[in-house]
Amino acid sequence: MRLLPRSRVGWQIICLVFLLVRSFGQSAKETKPRPYNIQEAYEVYAAALTLDHGKGELLIADTTLPFNQCLDSRSDKLADAAINNYKDTNKVRWLLRPQLKLNRPYRLLAETEIKRLQQKDPESGFLWRFPPGVAVIHFSAVGFSADKTIAFVEMDVTCGGLCGHGAPFILQKRDGKWSEYSPPWTRNPDGTMRGPAFCMWNY
Repeated sequence: MRLLPRSRVGWQIICLVFLLVRSFGQSAKETKPRPYNIQEAYEVYAAALTLDHGKGELLIADTTLPFNQCLDSRSDKLADAAINNYKDTNKVRWLLRPQLKLNRPYRLLAETEIKRLQQKDPESGFLWRFPPGVAVIHFSAVGFSADKTIAFVEMDVTCGGLCGHGAPFILQKRDGKWSEYSPPWTRNPDGTMRGPAFCMWNY
């Protein structure tokens, strides 16, 4: 599934709907996030950040968000188990700790700090944007397979009200390290082949 609008108008509509749904999701959850103390989750975050190339200091929201954008079945039992665990884990929001081990500097920002960075977008008059070169990363909580060898996480990178992208990551732990996981292709009853689902969003 590819979540890419076909026009600028489509972009704006989908973005506004996405932001409304995300805001509703935030208000619907408990007001005080729980401390997130799952060490494997921070290893998964670090691996996802390595796959999403970039330079300079990272600004990361200190509270998880349940995006729930790309949760289709992946034709793989381990991946589906991680997605199901993702759904359960993201029923509440979690407060991140400074436990990321990265080769670049990063800061965890509270929601109030993120809002202070927002500026009015002069082009639209009602949307907002961050200063040039500034983007904020939001993570979901991580879903794991029962043996914790497969992880599913969603990451969103926002640079403004209509500026950003996001995607899920399916990772596998091999020899103590997390890397991209490619579920095997399977044959459908009609003889066609079914492979890993593709999904991302832009706005």
